[in-house]
Amino acid sequence: MTEKIDKYKVQAALVRSFFDAFSHGVIESQVEDRKEKTTPQSVKKLMLEHYEHIAPAFFDIMFFPLAAMNYKYEDIAALAREAQQRGDDMMALVRTACGDEAYYNAMVEEYKRNFSMLLAGKYLSNADHLEGYVRKAEAETEASVDSDRAIELTVRVVMFAYVRGLSQTGEGARFDRSAHLRQVHPLRGATLFRLMLDAMNILLLDEAVDFADAEAADLASLFLKVCQTQHNFTVMTDEMDRTYSELMKE
Repeated sequence: MTEKIDKYKVQAALVRSFFDAFSHGVIESQVEDRKEKTTPQSVKKLMLEHYEHIAPAFFDIMFFPLAAMNYKYEDIAALAREAQQRGDDMMALVRTACGDEAYYNAMVEEYKRNFSMLLAGKYLSNADHLEGYVRKAEAETEASVDSDRAIELTVRVVMFAYVRGLSQTGEGARFDRSAHLRQVHPLRGATLFRLMLDAMNILLLDEAVDFADAEAADLASLFLKVCQTQHNFTVMTDEMDRTYSELMKE
């Protein structure tokens, strides 16, 4: 029997993982000097340059994961069709995916928190994210997501957002699509592994992991440290393989 994770925690992890992965994809594709990749100046400049691309990417990538926390998989397609028939815009569609107003409002707050940090040239640390993400009000009923599903959804957000970021065009863009896909293969790509470690940390744990006592070259031990169990590690790697295959078919 799998564990459960609080729905607010999952939603916050999904939103943070989107912004983390998308922004790093943009930076990887357009900044060649490693030392310049995550300087405040580079982050702020590129986020401002791609300001108008972020919201459409967010809605495209996040609709399914947000909906999958609140609806059965088989109902999501019908949900999207009904919204399209009503003429819902992107915000209305995401509001529907969130299930109720409280979760929608929490999602908006997480969106603003992450976006505003990037526009200031900064990233939320794992510790700051875990300390400050929106939690349920005292009067709310406890709601949770199956941990396997939460891991799978988070993996998809990281990989799809990373590729979407890599695919952005701009003055400094260096990669074509085939190069993008080669970079996100689960068996290689330092940036993707770092993104996934952070995503699993904020999803599965309540405090930031200190990797000081782990062997940096041993990826398996690093992932086991954030995944906590072999089962969670296997769920993550299996979903990475499935998502990579899906990306290759697009």
